Amino acid sequence: MSTKTDTRRTTKGRGRTGTTTRPAAPRRPVRGKATAATVRPGGAAGTGRAPKIPFVLLILCLLGAALISLLVLRSVVAQEAYTITSLQSENREMSYEEQRLEESVAHLETSERIAQEAEEMGMEPGDAPLFLDVDNGEITGDAGSDD
Repeated sequence: MSTKTDTRRTTKGRGRTGTTTRPAAPRRPVRGKATAATVRPGGAAGTGRAPKIPFVLLILCLLGAALISLLVLRSVVAQEAYTITSLQSENREMSYEEQRLEESVAHLETSERIAQEAEEMGMEPGDAPLFLDVDNGEITGDAGSDD
């Protein structure tokens, strides 16, 4: 006993007895093959795909633009780094100058230096101050030679 079945199609003119025929299905154009609808002017058959050259040129232009923008960006960053380094060194120098000036002012503000310069100008130190107590009416302080 055989399990094989006859899968061959038969047409009306050649038919066997006992077989049925199906009506023919409408034909559709097959992709990738040249048909009357896909034939381009000039006789070349289209494949349904866009040409590759414009896409490749677009990609190359994008890559070129990316490389140029990276170059420009890198040069700008390098310039900014140079500016930052220059400003940092200038800031360091100004900090040293500020410290030197602060030391100079601290030296000039000392009471010994002021007294020395006053003596060089001919000034004499004053007597000890006296204070008046308004509530009691007394004068307080070291009068020096009054006693």
